[in-house]
Amino acid sequence: MNKALKTRTAQHGGARRGAGRKAAFLEVTKPVRIPLSQIDAVRTFLHGRLFAEVSLTPMPVNADADTHLLPVFAAGVRAGFPSPADDHAEPGLNLNELLENPAATFCAWAEGDSMINLGILDGDLMIIDRSLEARHDDVVVADLNGAFTVKRLVQKAGGHFLMPANPDYPPIPITPGDDIRIWGVVVRVIHDLRATGRRKRSAKPIAAKKSRNAKAP
Repeated sequence: MNKALKTRTAQHGGARRGAGRKAAFLEVTKPVRIPLSQIDAVRTFLHGRLFAEVSLTPMPVNADADTHLLPVFAAGVRAGFPSPADDHAEPGLNLNELLENPAATFCAWAEGDSMINLGILDGDLMIIDRSLEARHDDVVVADLNGAFTVKRLVQKAGGHFLMPANPDYPPIPITPGDDIRIWGVVVRVIHDLRATGRRKRSAKPIAAKKSRNAKAP
């Protein structure tokens, strides 16, 4: 799946009836008169409802940097009923060991609420593996027509879709005229359970800022 989507580019052969992205909002459309001076603003607004218009500045993971080993308790911690305490700790864990392909792994901040039902919240740090081939149901970072977004890649009988994990957002169909590249597969998410205000934002986020009137996935 990823090979085809990674390299597909738009093929232009003149205007075609019914071509374009009119189905993206899953609504009936109608012509509207817009002042010439406001065309760019309207396009930006509509484009922002579907995509994140931000530059992707990933933070590479340096597996060769000095490591800090974290103690790991031998017993699992129950999320249900409590169990007798066990304070025995195993040898320290190097978090780099959790990376399958360190050289191809990057981090990026998530922003927005289009993926909240899959546990990706605003401000979470996503761990992205660029060496993996995207498969059905993977959460991917996609470059679609020059805009980056994080969505679930779904293959149906009608084609491929970038699916949000929030009913407030529409699915994004991938049409033959789209220029799409799967930038990487999200393999882990780091979520801060305590609001410390110490998040380092050295890179721009992937996804759009939330808005009361127009949400962008």
